[in-house]
Amino acid sequence: MPTKKKKANRFIELDFLRGFAITHMIFLHFLWDLDYYDIFPLNTFIQNTNVLVQVTFFTLVGVCLAITFNRKTKNPKKLYMHLMKRGGWIFVLGMIITAVTLMFMPERPIIFGVLHCIGLCIILSIPFLKLNHWNYPIALTMMVIGIVIGSLDIQNPSLFHIIVGLHPTNFWTYTIDYFPIFPWLGVCLFGVSIGNILYKDNKRMFYLPDLSKYLPVKILSWLGRHSLKIYLFHQPAIAGALILYTIV
Repeated sequence: MPTKKKKANRFIELDFLRGFAITHMIFLHFLWDLDYYDIFPLNTFIQNTNVLVQVTFFTLVGVCLAITFNRKTKNPKKLYMHLMKRGGWIFVLGMIITAVTLMFMPERPIIFGVLHCIGLCIILSIPFLKLNHWNYPIALTMMVIGIVIGSLDIQNPSLFHIIVGLHPTNFWTYTIDYFPIFPWLGVCLFGVSIGNILYKDNKRMFYLPDLSKYLPVKILSWLGRHSLKIYLFHQPAIAGALILYTIV
């Protein structure tokens, strides 16, 4: 009985989508490294598809927040502390990456990257979780704000400006990874809305055949369950292998 309950509480399609996204991200980062180390020019078309991966990740963060909130509403204070600790830990990992890139890539360090943003989005989403699927208008507003302020040319921005999304138009020449709160908190809240519709009361609201017996699904689902660890270690592994290749 406990084993069946555990399987029922985990939605394999979410792990699969996360695994697919992390696999795509690794491929894109491999292409970026080929270009960075002057081994092979980066395919711009493939690089632009990274937006799809980014949207998928942040939407899944929101969906999983909705599912977690609906499972643990009997003790909301404990849940909020859990989410704050989880978000804070991911943010700290982002700061560690910032320190590493400042040492090894001082010309383009990660100032406020994907882990910084996901960590803060988890914390900032807490007050919105009770709104369930009514987060749609808030999410849309945040995304529009992000698009508008992201088009502004803000010279000499403060760290706060950078975090919310105000920056110079050439900011990407100073950093290799940048995810401001606007619009990405909006994408996360969009995921919260979807999660409350598609997984109402922790039940799948749509039919899905048993996919767990297919090997590709098993592999991608496993990758999805370990996406944070893979994100942390994949880039050093790729960069290290390419550096050895250039030396040899």
